[in-house]
Amino acid sequence: MEIYSAEATSSRGSVRVDGRGDLAYPVGEPSGDGTADALNPERLYAAALATCLHQSLTIAATSLDVEPAESVVTAKATLSHQDGGYELSAAVDIYLPGAATDDLYDTVTREALRLCPLVGAEVSVKFDRDRGLALQNHRGPADPGQN
Repeated sequence: MEIYSAEATSSRGSVRVDGRGDLAYPVGEPSGDGTADALNPERLYAAALATCLHQSLTIAATSLDVEPAESVVTAKATLSHQDGGYELSAAVDIYLPGAATDDLYDTVTREALRLCPLVGAEVSVKFDRDRGLALQNHRGPADPGQN
């Protein structure tokens, strides 16, 4: 049973989402210094992974009676040059203040990783448990990246 489908078309210099002119974004290659003004595949993948994993985290937390309201997922996509080709990897940090114990945090995050269809064998995703647990004790704004 299909839940949702979206289509994006990339052409020179832009990507258009679902054929809508108002959802056309400029795209470009990342520069050698890691900066980019336009969107690029790595930025798009990081956004997709963070969003997908956050939705999976919400589903997992809710099913395990953990409050997901203040949760935050950060994904970092990295493009590397490997053996004449390229490799995409990702690292994620998960902030889930509703998990009262480390065991509950681990259970929810493992289930979220299992549920997220963008996490798989094709692109390695490293979960930084220590950073996630450090964020767990964060007592600042809802977005721990802002501190």
